[in-house]
Amino acid sequence: MPPRPISQSRYAFGVCAVVSAICVVGLSMLGIVPDAPPAAQGVDAREPLGLGMGVAVLGAGWSWLLIHARDRRLRMAGYALLALIAAFAVAALVARGLMQADKSPTASPGGLGAVEAALRAASPASCVTLLFAALAVALTHVRSTRAQELRQLVRLLGVSLPLFTLALFVYDPAAVAAIRGFGDVSLTETMALVLLMLAIAFDGPASSLRWQIAYIGVVVVAPLAALTVHFASAERELALAHAASRLRAAATLVGERQDAVVAQTQQLLAVLGRSEAVRTSAPSCASQLAEHLPLNPWVRGLFTVDRDGAITCGNRPGITSVSLADRDYVRAAFADKRLTVSGVFISRGDGEPRIAVVLPLESGGRFDRILAATVDLAAMNDTVERPVMEGASGGRLTLVDSQGVLIARSGAAARVAEPLVQAPFVQRALAGERGPFEAEDLDGERSMFVSQPTLAGQGTLIAAMPRAEVVGPVDQRLNRRLLLIAVILAASLALGVAGSEALVLRPLRRLIAYAGRLEAGDLAARPDTGARGEVGALGRALAVSAAAIQDRERRLAATEALFRGFFDHSPDAQAVVAVEPDGAFRIETWNAAAADLSGIPASHAVGRSPRETFGEARGEAIERDLRRAIALGRVSIVEREVTSSGAPGVFEMVQAPQFAADGTVQRIFVSARDISERKRVERLKNEFVSTVSHELRTPLTSIAGSLGLLAGGAAGTLGDKARHLVAIAHSNSLRLVRLINDILDIEKIEAGRMTFEVRTVLVRELIEQAVGGLSGYAEDLGVRVEVAEGARGLMVRGDPDRLTQVVTNLVGNAIKFSPRGETVTVASAAEGDIVMIAVRDRGPGIPESFQPRLFSKFAQADGSDTRRLGGTGLGLAIAREIVERHAGAISFRSTPGEGSEFEVRLPRHAEPETSVGGRPAESFLRPTVLVCEDDPLVATILVEQMRDAGFDGLAVGTVRAALETVKTQKVDAALVDLCLPDGDGLGLIQELRATPAGARIPVVVVSADVSFGQRDMRAVGLDIAAWLQKPIDMRRLSGLLRRRLRPYGLRPRILHVEDDGDLAKVVSAALSSLADVISVAGLSDARRELAGGRFDLVILDVALEDGSGLDLLPELSAAHPHRIPALVFSAQDIEPASAVDAEVAITKSRSSLLALVEEVRRLTGPPGSDAAPPRVRMGAEP
Repeated sequence: MPPRPISQSRYAFGVCAVVSAICVVGLSMLGIVPDAPPAAQGVDAREPLGLGMGVAVLGAGWSWLLIHARDRRLRMAGYALLALIAAFAVAALVARGLMQADKSPTASPGGLGAVEAALRAASPASCVTLLFAALAVALTHVRSTRAQELRQLVRLLGVSLPLFTLALFVYDPAAVAAIRGFGDVSLTETMALVLLMLAIAFDGPASSLRWQIAYIGVVVVAPLAALTVHFASAERELALAHAASRLRAAATLVGERQDAVVAQTQQLLAVLGRSEAVRTSAPSCASQLAEHLPLNPWVRGLFTVDRDGAITCGNRPGITSVSLADRDYVRAAFADKRLTVSGVFISRGDGEPRIAVVLPLESGGRFDRILAATVDLAAMNDTVERPVMEGASGGRLTLVDSQGVLIARSGAAARVAEPLVQAPFVQRALAGERGPFEAEDLDGERSMFVSQPTLAGQGTLIAAMPRAEVVGPVDQRLNRRLLLIAVILAASLALGVAGSEALVLRPLRRLIAYAGRLEAGDLAARPDTGARGEVGALGRALAVSAAAIQDRERRLAATEALFRGFFDHSPDAQAVVAVEPDGAFRIETWNAAAADLSGIPASHAVGRSPRETFGEARGEAIERDLRRAIALGRVSIVEREVTSSGAPGVFEMVQAPQFAADGTVQRIFVSARDISERKRVERLKNEFVSTVSHELRTPLTSIAGSLGLLAGGAAGTLGDKARHLVAIAHSNSLRLVRLINDILDIEKIEAGRMTFEVRTVLVRELIEQAVGGLSGYAEDLGVRVEVAEGARGLMVRGDPDRLTQVVTNLVGNAIKFSPRGETVTVASAAEGDIVMIAVRDRGPGIPESFQPRLFSKFAQADGSDTRRLGGTGLGLAIAREIVERHAGAISFRSTPGEGSEFEVRLPRHAEPETSVGGRPAESFLRPTVLVCEDDPLVATILVEQMRDAGFDGLAVGTVRAALETVKTQKVDAALVDLCLPDGDGLGLIQELRATPAGARIPVVVVSADVSFGQRDMRAVGLDIAAWLQKPIDMRRLSGLLRRRLRPYGLRPRILHVEDDGDLAKVVSAALSSLADVISVAGLSDARRELAGGRFDLVILDVALEDGSGLDLLPELSAAHPHRIPALVFSAQDIEPASAVDAEVAITKSRSSLLALVEEVRRLTGPPGSDAAPPRVRMGAEP
């Protein structure tokens, strides 16, 4: 049987836990780790880990590792090991039970005795935990549901016991011994069992909701057990404190009794010591001692002793022959000269243990004798035998002397005069510890002790009470409460499991079965849970969801069938092309019209790429269109000439990208419609319109001219009525002429046949010409047209007639919609490299609802305007087309009721002046910029602007031409439009980056709407220098290209050839912010510098010591790889023919140093700022 699946993380955790448990047990058995619980007051170190339990825990850890092994033999060894562990645990429990039954702690002799001792030493709690662990590990690979339920139960119980024990060790170690079954548990085995059970508990998730609820129940009940232990601990502390106070009171009372015996003896000695006969040991001394002896019942003898230790007088005859020179109390009395109480000694008279009370006797100022009384120890026994602690049957009193010899003790556990100095509690009492403290009594029972000095400091009274008698009732209550909690927990778990089965689990299983039927497609099924509450609500919600899904699927199926019918039976060829993650294309669907049109059945197209379906050439063209649709990111419509069934035709291709959730194009819907007939009809219509328009224009010209002559009086003076009629006819003939002209223009624009004659146009003249032509029209309508003063000399490149037509249309509309008496303002201004023409009126404004359709053909705000104000609705559409063909843009702002403003933005043109030789000032070798633009007019204008800015422009109209140009010619930068006839701009940039020649050239995207390209994912990583919106700010573009074409971080280097050292320093200082200036004094030094380094400009003086600076100009023109521009800065006037190779010639005496700086700034094009327009001049400043 293969092992039960276990996740890598769970297995790794289990291995770590088991290995840690094995290490803890192993180190403890080797004696490396001391096995003692946390230090606590009143708790001594517990017994170390037993050998039997240590081996059992090690075996349990190894069995877990073996059971989870892949090898079957290792797993079988694990099962055998588990059987041994279970047998040990059961045997230990049985042995413990027998020991409790016969109350005999002794083991059998021999080897069996050692085994029996090991079994009895095992804690019942640990044995039960081992049984749970063995059963849980043994059921690991059993697939039976009941077996797994049992495993969950023993796993829960097994992990709860050691965790509870460990919590006791941490919180209250004394409580461990108080709980039945936990008394012999060691901290080491607890930690090892916790680790082992954690490995078992986490080697798989809880298989059922009921066990998750059970775990929660254990967690909920755990605080109750903790509170019980807490209150028991507090109660135990109170009992111990109360017992300590009782012991202290008993010791005080007994001590007072013993001190009373000594005090009475001392009084007797004091009376006798006053007798002269006693002090001198006179013959009457013995009789006096004998007479006074009965006065004290505890005194057994009275006698005097001299300094030699000889008894000189006594109450008994013959006692004088005894020598006491060896008695410590005799020597101490003579030495201390004060009352002394001896320790226990054996009387030499009767051989009984006695203590002596000794009083030194003074005679003549000397202490030559002592008076001693021996006290019968029965008197001391009387003081300790009488009960002093009510309700404390186990209380004991022990009286020892200063040497630890027993004087008296309640009970018969020791004999009088027996040395007890080795007893721990005696040692601690003699050391001055007054308590309360805990230690073992003479009988080995754990007891609480209190000590007190007595007998004039020569004795110590120790009061004791067994700890079990103090805390026993508390521990019994703790065990009863914990048992009650365990019963409550078991009952709660049983009720919870049973309740969850009936109320939750069984209905949930029915819901799971119902969900399986729904997954299988049986949406008509309904749940039968028989449950209420949340589970019932869940069942009803699933039923409602199933009904909704069934209804939705029915409607989706109907909709799919409808659209499938549309798709399959559409007369247009339609297909859906999937876009793979790697950018490849794959045809997903193919309708019948596509099969008929291409002659390729669906079985040969679906699942293949366009190249595999149509062949390499045509497939490549189709994939190029698809990539263009992806780049645009919106529906695109293109027209393609395709040969179908052997006949050429024109097809309109609609490509609609479908986006995924992450914004990438997932599919493209492609529809192809044969528009050959429509194209033929359009061509016929255009020919008809052109023919009719031309045929109408000739007679209308004659009619309009004749009517104009009549109105002008060519046929004589007309009457008022005739003149009015002629004026009406003349006006309407002119209106008809304009209508025909507009129709012809829009027809040319749509057909792509509108031509432009591009040349330099002065904007001011353009405006004045348009306004002048409308002056009569404005005068008739009572509107004044005003041309605002603005910058003069503004120029653009374009067709003057078409641009005049744009301005005329805008101004005419402003006049037409302005109220009588109002003013129309026409203004022009420059903004960088952009020229703006603005036409403002104060008419009614444009309604907001009409503004989106303003530039549409035949669009008017109100149809009545056509009759009331005249017009065809074509003028603005034509104007926008003309402006956009000039690389410009037209926009408007309008506020209803306040008027409108139309603004035309066109690229500014700066006419270059000529240099000395009559050629363009920047005709030296300049960077070449590739302009990739499909509109020829826009491309021409961009090339002209680039030339004005100091670059050479090279125009191409297709992706193929651009790639070929980069391969064959040197290109320094590129301007790329996004929409190209044979592809898209981003695709071109990708292909450029893949070529060695185009990998590093700066690329600027130029488009009417750059936002589509910026959203394209392909733009990332293409190193696009800038995204510029049409019309282009040429100042910004030229500065950008200069910065990108100059190596990063390099300043221009200028070579100044000047023999005047002071002037050279002045020029160098003036140009230091613009460039690095190297000054030399002659031609030879200049040639050496030119040969050894790169220079962007050379400033030449003419009169030098070793020749003329002009001799260097041919060498600069022939410099490789780029020609080095030169600036002549001399005190002499230079003839133009002499400086034909110089860009600028400046005379020192006629120009300022500022003029030189400005020329250098222009010629070097400093990075970080845009270069100023050229201002090349000769001679003096204007």
